Amino acid sequence: MTVCETISADSHVLPLMIIVPGIIHQEYWYTETDLPDDYLIGVSDTSYSNYYLTILWLKHFEIFSAC
Repeated sequence: MTVCETISADSHVLPLMIIVPGIIHQEYWYTETDLPDDYLIGVSDTSYSNYYLTILWLKHFEIFSAC
């Protein structure tokens, strides 16, 4: 599992991106955990980021850094 954390210079923390090993999302990650709704969850067969997840994170970053 990989967790991507972003903290700005003024200590503003953006919602995390969690990369979980696997190839499909599991429903219980969203229904039976206490993860905040604004966390981004991605899956990767290597548990590391890839080009697709990087683009998702950039979109996530753009949304939450504009606040």
